[in-house]
Amino acid sequence: MNNINIILGPPGTGKTTELLNICQQKKELGVKWDKIGFFSFSRKAAYEAQDRARLKFQASKEDLVHFKTLHSFAYKHLPIADDNLMKSKHWKELSDLIGFNLVFNDDDSIYTNSNHKYINLINTARVKDVSLEEECRNSSEILNMVKLDYLDRVIKKYKKENNLFDFTDMIVDYTTDTFSTQFDVLFIDEAQDMPRIQYNMVDKLISHSKETYIAGDDDQAIFRWSGADVDRFIELKGNVTVLNKSYRCPKRVYRLANHIISKIRNRRPKIWEPKKEEGKLLRMADLKHIDISKGNWLLLGRTKKIRNEMIEDFLMQEGYWYGRGEHRPVSTTILNAIEIWQRLKQGVSITLPEVKALYKKIKSKEGLKHGAKTFKEEDEDKLFTLDDLKLYHGLLVDGDWWDVLSAITAFDVTYLRRLERIGEDIKGEPRIRVSTIHQAKGGECDNVVVLLDIGRLVYKAYRKNPDDEHRVFYVAVTRAKENLYIVEAQTYTGYTMFGDERTEI
Repeated sequence: MNNINIILGPPGTGKTTELLNICQQKKELGVKWDKIGFFSFSRKAAYEAQDRARLKFQASKEDLVHFKTLHSFAYKHLPIADDNLMKSKHWKELSDLIGFNLVFNDDDSIYTNSNHKYINLINTARVKDVSLEEECRNSSEILNMVKLDYLDRVIKKYKKENNLFDFTDMIVDYTTDTFSTQFDVLFIDEAQDMPRIQYNMVDKLISHSKETYIAGDDDQAIFRWSGADVDRFIELKGNVTVLNKSYRCPKRVYRLANHIISKIRNRRPKIWEPKKEEGKLLRMADLKHIDISKGNWLLLGRTKKIRNEMIEDFLMQEGYWYGRGEHRPVSTTILNAIEIWQRLKQGVSITLPEVKALYKKIKSKEGLKHGAKTFKEEDEDKLFTLDDLKLYHGLLVDGDWWDVLSAITAFDVTYLRRLERIGEDIKGEPRIRVSTIHQAKGGECDNVVVLLDIGRLVYKAYRKNPDDEHRVFYVAVTRAKENLYIVEAQTYTGYTMFGDERTEI
């Protein structure tokens, strides 16, 4: 009989670390790598676990053969070739077929990341293992069932005719297949984010494994809107261990977090302790009242609209350099051209590829005369000075970068020049990061700013079912390692974080 162990990990308590420590114990007892399954909900989490395992165990990638996402594991054990995977090009073909522009991103989740509400609902119904009618009834969107059924039929027909499979198909097919891998030890990380169909697959894996460890935290389950089944996680039966020491959250953040999570009606009770530092918690009337000129910062908005219009616009207007994932406020090609030009002006020679990259950004009519046509094959390995370019390669200008380069708006010029004056480093990783709360899950930062605005549609859902929103803001505040700033809602659609003003935080 399978021994099922549930590990509850409040924020910063080290769920993945605990699973890897147990994995080490099993290895010391002689369990072989091919008998260990270690599965995470997202590709990002799976890669992180794999990288940490490599360092911890000095293991090769071949050793960690079963450190994967569930859908990648299913794909490996099913007769599905790469050509049979549903990819962006297929969604483009479907767009042309049905007359809708369907944008699909190959991301790390099981969900169809589409811009089309009908397609999102179809896939959400699939991962939740419910009918279209049921999902439509529960949706806040106003949808036409005739149109919904039509799209569902067209997608199914297209996939069948072209022998195509998406992530959801992989999970379902593995679950219903007679075959199952047998593990001595099975690890499931971030289980609170799994939808029902993944739980079905996990149930099958558990039934063929000797021992199972399932880690998660229902208080941090913030993806119910896209199919995650937090209630299933809460109902799991097994030996329960609570990781009770946070290495991230200071005392003030801990008290606020507990105040928020105490509002949830259905949850697993957990007692945990913060780190010894008191930390700082400040309520601010406006974002502009926070001094972010030094240190590392994470600024969180509830939605993309709030992130873009309230946070990013503020940072641009105030002249702060920041990052949003891989995105930067000014394109990399422009930044590279500026950097190349500045090196030239300082007397540094540049390579031919750098010259060509620079010339693409120079104001051609004013600053360049047939320059690109003057380079010959023998120049491939040559280095060029500013004088070389002016004498032999059509360069007509010798001014500052903002006078020389094109494709830079007046606003961007003002923005970049201010960054230069205040000494912001625009070459390395930005010290200021912006994100939605959902995208920041799993992250942390010394200084965290949380905006309480939530937007009209989210506010409507919040009033109907507040538990999910409590979880979202619980995740938001527990990203802070030292200082937490709460910015009051600028509109009437805001999250009520503090409630009873007498509550000690």
